[in-house]
Amino acid sequence: MAMASERSKIQPTGTILPCQPLTTAYFHVEDSIIANGIRADIRHFAWDRSCDAIFEPNSHYLDYSLGPRARGSRLFPDGRRHAPPFGEVSYLPKGSQFAARCEPSEYRIFCLTFESHAADQLFENDTLPSSLPPCFDVKAPWILNGMSRLAHEVRHPGFAPAIMVETIALSLVIDLCRHLQIPHKSDVETDQRMADWRLRRLQERIEAELAGPLSVVDLAIECGVSSRHLARIFKNTVGKTLGSYIADARIARAKRELMQDGALIKVIAGNCGFQSAAAFSAAFRKATGLSPGAFRKDILYS
Repeated sequence: MAMASERSKIQPTGTILPCQPLTTAYFHVEDSIIANGIRADIRHFAWDRSCDAIFEPNSHYLDYSLGPRARGSRLFPDGRRHAPPFGEVSYLPKGSQFAARCEPSEYRIFCLTFESHAADQLFENDTLPSSLPPCFDVKAPWILNGMSRLAHEVRHPGFAPAIMVETIALSLVIDLCRHLQIPHKSDVETDQRMADWRLRRLQERIEAELAGPLSVVDLAIECGVSSRHLARIFKNTVGKTLGSYIADARIARAKRELMQDGALIKVIAGNCGFQSAAAFSAAFRKATGLSPGAFRKDILYS
């Protein structure tokens, strides 16, 4: 395993890095370590205006936010109109395509990109049930901890930094593959409960498309099962019906948006999939015992 490493404070003008956004007003690599095709960067970049673009990752991409992410910026996969917000850690697969919506914002992130044969063998391993899906909010705590540790190593490299980066990065790839797509253990198990990776995929789809009608047929296609089978295994796994879960998700989003002072009730209603402000108010009052306006007043001014 090679020990050669590279650290950079300023990215040379004209050099395009793997998965670099090309519409930014400002892009700067603060620190970097490269180890056998695995690149670990701390990137600082910004947009000074709103813009739309197509983003196609030319490498598997794993990032860890070192600051708040812009609320309005999104990546929309597969031509969808809605996308979930980014969490602290996100993953985008190589060769995928996204419609990007960028708002005026500034980011500082730690990211891993891979031009490594060892990493490619893991990402494209034949034992995985299918290719890894994008995940805008990787919640596995061990992946979050690993990314945090690597970010610190890039900032403050110690003994053998390249070996450290390569070793941890490859272990994170393994953890990511296990987290996102765990092969089914048996037909009996999957007849009764949803596999973790399938449940995550369904939850991401629901969160991304809460403003729309959310057809059960489309959700079943997303999971690769029949509508009837999806309804049964979802309730067995989550403890509530799919319809109840979606209704609760709409109310949860509404609560988050009502915490933003100034957001119009009718706009929040549309964002949460309600046909009218009246329908939204009735559903919200039934779920919480309060009207949307009373809930906002209680939260913001109590």
